[in-house]
Amino acid sequence: MSKRDKPPASELTTAAEALEDQLRRFESLADQLRKAPLNSEKSLERASKLLRDVAEQDRVLNESVSALVNAVSSARERQHTQAEAVNARAQELQQRAETFKSVLERYGALGQSAAELNQRMQDFATKRAEAKTPEQNTELSGSLDVLHERMGQVADEAQAVTQLADEQDFSDIGRQAESLRQQILSARNKLVLLRKGLSSS
Repeated sequence: MSKRDKPPASELTTAAEALEDQLRRFESLADQLRKAPLNSEKSLERASKLLRDVAEQDRVLNESVSALVNAVSSARERQHTQAEAVNARAQELQQRAETFKSVLERYGALGQSAAELNQRMQDFATKRAEAKTPEQNTELSGSLDVLHERMGQVADEAQAVTQLADEQDFSDIGRQAESLRQQILSARNKLVLLRKGLSSS
């Protein structure tokens, strides 16, 4: 990063650097005052001036300390504000995770219901291929009615899961649930045609 791109120093950094500079100057003046000779009028005048300079520098140093204290206080407030924001986000994350788990569990149950329907469809297809008599067709027709009703229930649940997922902004689960609903409705429509075929047999 070039000097031109270097971000401006923070209030805390500026105050700390200023305090360090003022402290070094104070120490230098105090050291000069300690070592200053006091054996002539001129040296006494020079020492008196050094004393005034030390006193002035002490005042400036106190101002720098106050500025640093204020900067630290400001930094603490910034940290507190960010900590509160992080805490709020953590709580939101926990709530969203719990909501996602709930929606996912309902979608998982929906998948199990769809798998159950698929198995029942396969069983029905096998029995239909084996049916030879009107009595067997009548029995199949009753099974078909039960399966048709169950498909409607699962399709309604898929719609509810889709709506819940969309409301909670989990669109990926919503899309999958809606796709499953469309597949169930398509299969249900085919059952209606099969029902007609059995009735005419």
